[in-house]
Amino acid sequence: MTPQCARRTFLAGVFGTAGAVALGGCSGGGTGPGNAGGTGSAGGRPTVRMAGGPVGFPSPFGYASALGYYQMSLLYDTLLWKDSTGELLPWLASDYQRSEDGMSHTFTLREGLRWSDGRPLTADDVAFTFGYFNQKTLPPQVIAQPRGVAGARATGERTVQIQLAAPIGTFGEFVAGAVPIVPRHVWEPIGDPARAMDPEVLVGSGAYRLDSYGGPDRPLAYTARDDYFLGTPFVERIEMIPVGDPLAALRAGDVDAGGNMETLGGTRPEVLEPFRNDSAFGIVEAPAAMVYPLYFNLGRGGALADQRFRQACARAINRRNLVERLTGRNGQPGNPGFLPPEHPYHVDVEQYPYDVAAADSMLDAAGYRRGGDGMRTGPDGAPLSLPLLTGAPLARAAQLVAQDLGRAGVQVAPRSMPLGPQLFGPKMMGQFDLAILPYPGPGGTPPTSDPDQLRMVYSSTLPAPTPTGAAGYTNQRFDQLAMRQVATPDGPQRRELIAEMQRIVATDLPLLPLYYSTSHYIFRREAFDQWYTTPGGFPVDVVNKQAFITGRKAGLEIRQPG
Repeated sequence: MTPQCARRTFLAGVFGTAGAVALGGCSGGGTGPGNAGGTGSAGGRPTVRMAGGPVGFPSPFGYASALGYYQMSLLYDTLLWKDSTGELLPWLASDYQRSEDGMSHTFTLREGLRWSDGRPLTADDVAFTFGYFNQKTLPPQVIAQPRGVAGARATGERTVQIQLAAPIGTFGEFVAGAVPIVPRHVWEPIGDPARAMDPEVLVGSGAYRLDSYGGPDRPLAYTARDDYFLGTPFVERIEMIPVGDPLAALRAGDVDAGGNMETLGGTRPEVLEPFRNDSAFGIVEAPAAMVYPLYFNLGRGGALADQRFRQACARAINRRNLVERLTGRNGQPGNPGFLPPEHPYHVDVEQYPYDVAAADSMLDAAGYRRGGDGMRTGPDGAPLSLPLLTGAPLARAAQLVAQDLGRAGVQVAPRSMPLGPQLFGPKMMGQFDLAILPYPGPGGTPPTSDPDQLRMVYSSTLPAPTPTGAAGYTNQRFDQLAMRQVATPDGPQRRELIAEMQRIVATDLPLLPLYYSTSHYIFRREAFDQWYTTPGGFPVDVVNKQAFITGRKAGLEIRQPG
C-alpha cells in the first residue's frame, strides 16, 4: 500500500463505517523537501529559531491558547495528528476501529512506545489521560480537552476504547487529533495540574525534550530525541525567542521565522513588501485566519437584547473602512453569518450594508430617540450609553466602532485591557455590555475549517461559558440544528443544517463579525522552508511539529539531512 493510500484508508476508519484499519508500518510521502537546510548541528540537522517566548507553561494543563499548544505539542503526542494535507495521520495509534453507532472508538497503539523517562507508554496511560482531563476543571485557554468523551478504558496493553456521550463527527480532529496523552505515573499524584509548573513533570512521548525554560518573557529551547518512535527528527534544535518586533528581528537575523501569527489585526502591505522582494525569505499566508466580532451581551437586557437595535448597529458600522484602516486591505469585511466567503459551507445571508440613514430610521422606529445633544435614549428614557471592552491591540478598532455608532446616536465608551484574564474574565462572567475580541479562525484556515465552530460560538447548550462564545444568547432552533449537524457526516444533509444555522445567527446577531485579517508567517529559507498553514488551524496553525520531525510537509517519512 502506498503512503497516500494508507492515510486515506485510515481516514475511512476515522469518519466512515465500522471496521478495523491496520496501519502499523505506514509511512508518509509528501511534497518535496525544497531547500530545507538550516543552521547546522551535527550531521547537518538544522536549528530553527522562532520569534516568541513561552505562552503559559508547556504542560498539557498549563499552556495558554493555540500559541502555547504548539510549544506543548513538541513534548507530548496525540493518537492522531494532522499534516499539510489536512489528513489525520496515525501517530501514537496504528490501528483504529469505530462502532456502527459512532458511540465508541477503539485505538491500537504502536509497539514499543516510551515516555521520555524511558518507561513504556501503554493503553492504561491513554485511558488515564481521558479520565484525568474529565475529572479536572481547567481554564478555557487549555484549548484541547476531551469534550464529549464519556469515558475510556484499556482493553489490552496496547488497545483502548473511548466512549462518547453522543456521536461526534469532529471526534478525530478535535479529540483524537488534539488531546495530548500523558503518563499516569507522573500526573496521578498531582491534584491541581494547572498549577504544576515544575519542568520535572514534563515527561512526554514527543519528539523533543525541553532543554531550557526560564518562565515568562524568557527563551524556550528544545532538543530532538534520537530515540523517537518515528526516528531521529529532522530538526535537531528549536529555539523560541521573545522579541519586541518579529519582523525587525527577522531582518536583523536574530530569528529565522516570525510574523503576525503572534499578533492581532493584520499586517499592512508596505510592511511585508521588503520580504516579498527578497528571495531569501518565504511567506506563509492564511486569509481570514482571525475574525474580530463585536459581542452584544444579551443577558444585560435593554437595547442589547433588542434584535432591532443590534441590526441597526450593524448598518451603522462601516466594516469595509475597518479593513482599509486596520489591515491595509490584508483582510476583508466580516460576514454576519460568521463563516467567511471562502469557506466551503458559507451561504449568502443578510449583510447589513453600511447605511447610517437606514440605521437612524431603524433606531427611530424601535423607540430610541435622539436628544438635543444628538445622542439617543432608550424607550425607557434612559441615556443609551454603553461601555465597550476590548484588548489593547484592538484599541484602534474599538475607537472606529465607537465613532461609527456615535454618528447613529449611540454613545460608546471604549475600554482597553491587556490580553488575558483581565479581558476574558469579564467576558466569560457576562460582566460587560459590548466587547470586541479576537477569535482564531473561524476554526483556523477558513477553506477547510470545520463549521462546527458555529456551535462552539453560538450554542447555549455548551457545558460552560467560553471566552469567545455569544453572551446571553439562546435560540432553541439553532441549538437543535447544532446538535444534529455535529453527528451528521459531511454531505448535503449537513450542508443544509449549517446553512440554516448561518441564516439564524445573521438574523439574530448576538455578535457581529467586524472584519477578518490575513495572517502572515515569514521565514528564512536557508534555515528551514517546510512551513505551512495547517488546514483547519486546530489545534496548531503555522507551527506544526510534523514538518520539524519529518523535514517534509506531509506524511511520516523522515527526510535525511544533506
